[in-house]
Amino acid sequence: MDKILKNVLLFLFFVFIISIPTITYAYAFEKVFYLSGGKSGIESLKNNADKIDILAPQSYSISAKLLPSGSVSAEIKNFASKNHIKVMPLIVNAGFSQSVIHNLLTSTTAQDNIIQYMIKEAASNNYVGWQLDLEHIYFRDKDLYSNFVEKTASAFREKNLILSIAAVARKSDYEDSDFYMNWSGAFDYKRLAESLDFISIMTYDDPNSKSSPATIPFVEEILAYLIDKIPPQKLSLGIPLYYWGWSMEPFKRVRTGGTYERIKFIKTTYPIWWQGFDNTKGVPWLFYVDSGKRYIIWFENEKSFTNRIEIIKNDQLRGFSAWVLGMEDPKIWNVLDNN
Repeated sequence: MDKILKNVLLFLFFVFIISIPTITYAYAFEKVFYLSGGKSGIESLKNNADKIDILAPQSYSISAKLLPSGSVSAEIKNFASKNHIKVMPLIVNAGFSQSVIHNLLTSTTAQDNIIQYMIKEAASNNYVGWQLDLEHIYFRDKDLYSNFVEKTASAFREKNLILSIAAVARKSDYEDSDFYMNWSGAFDYKRLAESLDFISIMTYDDPNSKSSPATIPFVEEILAYLIDKIPPQKLSLGIPLYYWGWSMEPFKRVRTGGTYERIKFIKTTYPIWWQGFDNTKGVPWLFYVDSGKRYIIWFENEKSFTNRIEIIKNDQLRGFSAWVLGMEDPKIWNVLDNN
């Protein structure tokens, strides 16, 4: 009897265990949105504040004289504060000038001045930290750039400030190309990741694309290359919110920063148009005719945005950095409602 009772109790316990509903937890990822000014960007910010974790205004620069300057408007700072949005401004080398960034990387005095400037600005304006958006760096300045990032990160840690960078994406250690030598080759991803809080990888701009700013296969190639260089918890996936437009004859890119509002305008203005979705590229397209000339636009919508969010969740990345508020398909916010 004891054996039978024991077996019955074990059976009942097993039934009880498997009857407990499975609890699933949504993967929480960080949502960074860039802001470059303009009414549409501010309107988008105000309409979707509850879905933005970090606001990154591109509002500071370093001049040819290696002097930093800039500001974030009181309107934006006050709104962000009231809505519990962290503000992390970008600081750029003015005009993405290669000489400006090289001169900065070879001047200890200028570096110290800029670091102290950022620390004081953060304290005065309640910034959570900064993102260095220093681009057009010559590839032989790679170590100089890494040294500057490490120096800045060390100073920021003492003040409890976040430091991130916007890093140009590449998918190999070396490429015999102008793009590598003057844009992507300066980023030692593994070394940089060790000192930074996170890296916003610019997977929203494929220099070799003949269609979308960044197809899904392009993004996957970049991530495959970075898998042993940037820990997933430090990788913020760059997402484009804009489109690229192409003329068909001759075939060339004619627009690089188109908005979703422009797409709606095209549909209501030109009688000949149709659209579809390229499942291989993971992005939608719009074909139209204007004055007898044919054009195609590769853009982002709710479906393509979802594709990118799924990559973030599947790879358990830190989150995303989206360029730029005000250009997006309004339906992308529905995706974030469900995530």
